[in-house]
Amino acid sequence: MMRRAGILLTWIVAMGIFFLPAFTWAEEATGKEQAALESIVTELEELRKELAALKQETQVRDQLKATSEEKAEETERILTAVGQEYVLRREGSLGITYGASYAYNDTDVLENAKAGSGLTVDHTSNHSLSNSISAQYGLRNYLTVNAAIPFIYKWDQQATSSERNATDIGDISFGLQWQPFPTSTGRASYILNTSLIIPSGASPYKIDVEEALSTGSGFYSALAELSISKPIDPIMAFGSLSYRYTHEVTGLNQTRNGPNDASALKKVSPGDTIGASMGIAYALSYQVTLHLSCQYSHTTSYEFDWHGGETNKTGTSTAASVNIGTGWKLSPETSANITVGIGMTDSTSDFTLSFSMPFDFTL
Repeated sequence: MMRRAGILLTWIVAMGIFFLPAFTWAEEATGKEQAALESIVTELEELRKELAALKQETQVRDQLKATSEEKAEETERILTAVGQEYVLRREGSLGITYGASYAYNDTDVLENAKAGSGLTVDHTSNHSLSNSISAQYGLRNYLTVNAAIPFIYKWDQQATSSERNATDIGDISFGLQWQPFPTSTGRASYILNTSLIIPSGASPYKIDVEEALSTGSGFYSALAELSISKPIDPIMAFGSLSYRYTHEVTGLNQTRNGPNDASALKKVSPGDTIGASMGIAYALSYQVTLHLSCQYSHTTSYEFDWHGGETNKTGTSTAASVNIGTGWKLSPETSANITVGIGMTDSTSDFTLSFSMPFDFTL
């Protein structure tokens, strides 16, 4: 009996020695699997948190994303700072714009000396200040009518002894803007502008040229212009092509120096003008915009007919300028726009400074 009990105990101890490493390995394997499982759970939890954060960011971004209406308003705000020819009024809305511009030009003129037969150089400075009130009304979303009335002040100083000035109304204009194709996001916008300019200002062909200054062109003219604008993120590109037709002025009897001692002007045939412009605009913020542009125009020769049968023609002229401007949004209905221009040719003012403030009304 004792021998059997010893044999059984020996067998149990041997089995324990044999299976103990297996049990130990199983416990170690189970621990590793548990650690791996916990690691996977941790990573999944972190991934869930990241996905939740990304979803929240996407929702915030969608809320901040500008709607098509907001993009249209931003485009209108940028182009309004550039010029009214690039913007149409909404149907039933009225816009009133106050504008002011200053132009300066100086030249050196050869004059006969007061004593002797020599020549003297006189420095001539021309200053012109224009104030205007314009109105735009939207007949349809694609059709706008407008009118403008300028008020002109001119000051002309030659050397220190001769000075002239004039204050009068300028040339009144009536216009129509038409958009033949509806606009859509990302596509170019085309606007056809037509204007009739009436010579309501003091005519340069009816004043005393030695004593007075003109405030108008002196002739009727019609302007046709195609304005194009296109958003190219993050800027707005714009440009225009124009043609101005002028009507001759007859029935004149102005005293001035003409060819072959002719002294009375009878008729003037002004030259027509072809023009182009291009530029870019950029919204620095919701309230501030910046735009750069250049303008070019070519005017054909003028023809002057004199009493007595004499006729003479001028040469053609070219005008070009570079402009930089900024627009400031003061309120939802009002903004202020300032533009500085530098003349590049003799036919252009040396320096111009323009200011405009549009007001919007819904009728």
